[in-house]
Amino acid sequence: MRQLKNIRSTLPWRILFFGTDEFSLKILESLNENRLSHSKHKVVDCLHIVHPNVKNPSPVLRYAALSDLSGFEWPTSNIQTNAYDVGVLASFGHLIPKKVIDAFPYGIINVHPSLLPRWRGAAPLHHTVLNGDTTTGISIMSLKPKHFDSGPILKQKNLDVPFNSSVQGLRDFLAVEGGKLIIDVLSNLPECIISEKQQPENGVTYAHKLTLNMSFIDWENQTLDSIDRQYRAIHETTELRTEFNGLTIRLLEMISPRYRPNIALDSDSPPGKPIFDRASNVLWVRCKDHWAGFMRVVIKKKMTAKEFYNGYLSKGHFSGALFTSKPNNLFNDIYSQWIKEKKPS
Repeated sequence: MRQLKNIRSTLPWRILFFGTDEFSLKILESLNENRLSHSKHKVVDCLHIVHPNVKNPSPVLRYAALSDLSGFEWPTSNIQTNAYDVGVLASFGHLIPKKVIDAFPYGIINVHPSLLPRWRGAAPLHHTVLNGDTTTGISIMSLKPKHFDSGPILKQKNLDVPFNSSVQGLRDFLAVEGGKLIIDVLSNLPECIISEKQQPENGVTYAHKLTLNMSFIDWENQTLDSIDRQYRAIHETTELRTEFNGLTIRLLEMISPRYRPNIALDSDSPPGKPIFDRASNVLWVRCKDHWAGFMRVVIKKKMTAKEFYNGYLSKGHFSGALFTSKPNNLFNDIYSQWIKEKKPS
């Protein structure tokens, strides 16, 4: 536990913010709105940012420029000890060395979009959707050097996962809640740090980064529900993929599983069989237990399901060709065991 003797103990706080993406942005907006407010509950005095030196400005950097928030490029050695009271980090993507953490009397606290120790790591939102979690939340934790998301918990808030969420929708929902919770923690920062609790050893899972292999569909072994979760988890980052007669096809605009085809589809059809529905202009593909529908595909260029039928499925040399199943290790026992045992790099 961090020693809090002989350090500044009264509000508002001098804060240095570490962040990059859209989730980070919502947290930064909450801090800056509090800084600019005239409320008696004001917890932010001065606010600066740390941002990676990248070619394209991040959402955080663009907002900081518009809001006249100055800061430092990462990596930085210019943070003077006790120049700030506390660091706040959200979705930064870089391990913070001990000497930087120790430059803050209250250390650095991290806003993380899961109920730690579940989904430590780079992609907690994606894995929440991918695995069909019905509950999630926000964790505020003290940052530890050398490891991601393993520090003691200052505060958590349990939340239901909104129905049928995509990663973007879940991110926006949790970012708003995270913005509220970080203000709550900063309102009682010394007390929260004094009462922080170590994360339990049971229930640890790791949300490793997405890989290209995760985008391929295993038609033989995946249910319609699992394909839908796979689509909602990754389609805003990359498209679902399959192989067809030696071609890699990207599948776009998946039909909701609640929608039922207007045409008769044989349940005895082999997994991976594609059928075009002229009435609705939907490409249906047989999976383990049902049919998954898509409105568009990409083969070199984007095309409608009808254009794919006319250019490929209707041709004689494609007669009987199936979409090829490709194992992706998303929904089997080996993968489940891997995320329980995998140690963060």
